[in-house]
Amino acid sequence: MSEKLTRRDIREGTFLLLFQNELSGTSPAELAEACSEAYEMTVTNEMIKTADAVIEKYEELDAIISEYSKTREINRIPKVNKTILRLALYEIKYSEKIPPKAAVNEAVELAKKYADKQDSGFVNGILGNYIRKEETDAG
Repeated sequence: MSEKLTRRDIREGTFLLLFQNELSGTSPAELAEACSEAYEMTVTNEMIKTADAVIEKYEELDAIISEYSKTREINRIPKVNKTILRLALYEIKYSEKIPPKAAVNEAVELAKKYADKQDSGFVNGILGNYIRKEETDAG
């Protein structure tokens, strides 16, 4: 009997695939089985597809992170934070199902769970500034 995954479960699973990819360079599809065993989680095709799509956009997403990170160079941002930021920016830019503010809130929750305590503020600041600039440019 498989349980119904929430949007948050799917996002967290995608994050874990992306983070493992960041550390190992292994593709999300190859990581799926290892992640499901290591984290005792269900890995879905949606998680793998989203992780692959985020990886395809790394260059673009990293450019946005660099533009909005006033205190740290991209190569000085911890991998966990970079992974959280990439996923959230991807959701904001490319997912019509997820409201931008929800993506920010979820990213902050991931940072609180997986990163250092103060990092949630860093993540929130970058994403908040990005959203405000996008809203200003669109309006």
